[in-house]
Amino acid sequence: MVARSAWALSVCLAVACGVARADLIVDYTADAGGNNSQPLNGLAARATFSQTGTQLAILLENTSTGVPEDFEVSDSLLVSLGLNLPAGVSIFSGDSAVIGAGSYGVGSWDDRGAGDGVGEQWIWTNDFGGDLMETYAEVISTSEGQGGGVVTRFDGGNGTVNGPFGGIATDPPLLAVPGSKPAVSDSILFTLTLSRQLSEVELATTGHGGMVEFGSDMRYLTSTPEPASVLGFLLGLAVMGCGRRR
Repeated sequence: MVARSAWALSVCLAVACGVARADLIVDYTADAGGNNSQPLNGLAARATFSQTGTQLAILLENTSTGVPEDFEVSDSLLVSLGLNLPAGVSIFSGDSAVIGAGSYGVGSWDDRGAGDGVGEQWIWTNDFGGDLMETYAEVISTSEGQGGGVVTRFDGGNGTVNGPFGGIATDPPLLAVPGSKPAVSDSILFTLTLSRQLSEVELATTGHGGMVEFGSDMRYLTSTPEPASVLGFLLGLAVMGCGRRR
């Protein structure tokens, strides 16, 4: 109830104050569990959110400087991003999934470069994820198991995806990707169309409230700062927006 009230307050402030849209960068570094309980040892990810009208671009990067002990190559790959869009908002379409600027394909994708599509290995859904992502309504993933219901591939195809390979390694990869397996080093740019545009506060709440997955349930990370600090930031942002308008 407290979380819902905080969400409602921040959204109401955003609507009332007309807070402008802006890019958002979120680092996911806080341990959220998984099958490997060893220290994170530098495991990390970053998502950069950019809006143009109802189109939302998400640049997802593997920013790890190390991996937990006993990680296999597939465990070191960033494979999913879970989000909860505001009530009444959903992903209308997954427009594209391409290798990010300055990034490149590795393994069996070593002939692909920045701007090349990888949508045949990535899905999106509004029907929640699996395992520790069951509480997230919108999920982008290279794992079919992260779709709780209807899933759609970014390339529009009907086949399944075969994660965790197809996921995102660091640059250079911390663990060598086999030549027979696909991966990207170190970012993928996803473009989505939402059912409506988000306010800056809504975007920040969505991004900071997200979760990423490494490997097949091997480790999950959430963002820092903690949710209470994020709420304070959002409310402060909204209040400053009101002050500027006055």
